[in-house]
Amino acid sequence: MQRIAFAASFDAIVCLDGAIPERSFFERCMSSPVVAADGAAVKLFRRYRLYPSVIVGDLDALLAAPERVFLENVSRIQITEQETTDFEKILRVAPQQGWKRLLIVGFQGEEPDHTLLNWSVALRYVRELELCFYDAERYGIPLLDSSILELDIGETISLIPQLTAVVTTRGFVWELQQETLQWGRRESARNLVRQTPVQIELMEGMVWLFCRARLPKAPSFAPI
Repeated sequence: MQRIAFAASFDAIVCLDGAIPERSFFERCMSSPVVAADGAAVKLFRRYRLYPSVIVGDLDALLAAPERVFLENVSRIQITEQETTDFEKILRVAPQQGWKRLLIVGFQGEEPDHTLLNWSVALRYVRELELCFYDAERYGIPLLDSSILELDIGETISLIPQLTAVVTTRGFVWELQQETLQWGRRESARNLVRQTPVQIELMEGMVWLFCRARLPKAPSFAPI
């Protein structure tokens, strides 16, 4: 069992080359460095005149863009191999750079295969890094263990299994009692918080918890 609190800071904001948030998002998270895939770095500068802290990837999109002259002084980590995506390249170098608690934006690649690919890549690293996805004022947090956390009464939450999970909940309007959730068969979608703290007991598998974002705070995990 673990307790999740929204009291930490993100080590870095990972910006991928998808539907990136509005400029106000980056202003709210100014205390965390922005690690951008090279296509995302171009998009950040082109759209908002924002400079990432670090650019990671094969750099093909950056070197082909006119904006490269404005970004030439930004730190770069170039990984030229073509067997992995820029997202995975960032996750691979993150521990070496001291980035463990990551907030990921722009993961919805504006094409459905990009979006699903990013979720698949993330699953390979959820035990090594503390990943949190952000979009439309919502967090997506992988739960690998039973958890207790403070949420707002009336808040909308969803539990999406990866790939199968057996779940019991306490504190929701529609409770689960040793229910089997399975990708492609059954999810727990758009439930409501009835009382807090809530408890999500995982007897098997893992789930993604989707809840209201607490920017700029990051979820932190502590064993009970």
